[in-house]
Amino acid sequence: MIKDCSRNGRLKAFLFLSATLVAGLCSAYDEALPRYALVIGNSDYPFAPLRNPVNDARDMAKKLRKLRYRTTLATDMNPQQLRATVAEFYRSVSGDNAVTVFYYAGHGVQLQNTNYLVPVGVSIDDPMQLVANAYSINELLREVEQSGSSQNIVILDACRNNPFRKTRAVESQLRQIQAGLAMVEAPPSTLIAYATEPGNVAEDGRGRNGTYTRALLRHITRAETAEELFKKVRRDVLRATDNRQTPWEHSSLLETFYFAPPRNKKIPNVVSF
Repeated sequence: MIKDCSRNGRLKAFLFLSATLVAGLCSAYDEALPRYALVIGNSDYPFAPLRNPVNDARDMAKKLRKLRYRTTLATDMNPQQLRATVAEFYRSVSGDNAVTVFYYAGHGVQLQNTNYLVPVGVSIDDPMQLVANAYSINELLREVEQSGSSQNIVILDACRNNPFRKTRAVESQLRQIQAGLAMVEAPPSTLIAYATEPGNVAEDGRGRNGTYTRALLRHITRAETAEELFKKVRRDVLRATDNRQTPWEHSSLLETFYFAPPRNKKIPNVVSF
């Protein structure tokens, strides 16, 4: 009987060790997934230029590059460039079982509960022009989902003041366009981080970076989960704005996400447009 118990004990120990090794290998495999980032900053708007988004994008791209993301940096994109850049990025990672980060700083607005990222180089004086020229976040999320990536982070520092020219002829139409973004649910394996709560406006900041991105840059290199990181960002932003701005996230991540990847992969230099 004692001999049988000893065998059972050895069997249990073997099974436990095997499970531990398998879990370790799975974790190592997850951490070794290829990592890509698309970073966009739009500042040069004709009627409501912003001081910080291009700085924000450049600093974020530099940070992600240090974290070994294959990083594409794009600034002051017109409608055609913005749409093509996003489509090409997610096409390029399709089938790679990748981890992706999309970061956008610039103007963002909502129209009838649909959110739009606003490109530069175009005059938008009514809702029809907005739909024709701006980039719908719904379209972005379709690109994310169709890429089949393993894990996706979408960061939107895009809730600045309303950027559109308000003349008497178009003021009534422009009332339909609201500053701030509507809440959008994340597709599978995706976390969407918003600079502020639905319908509110994010602050551009007084220094080189916007308030939200400054906090994000401060914490992003730490070895902690995305959820822990964004909680710290939220605390920093609330403190910096006297509780006027509360960052939000919506997550459907299926695995634990860390921004910092393994340190045994060499990633090419940042690609810029």
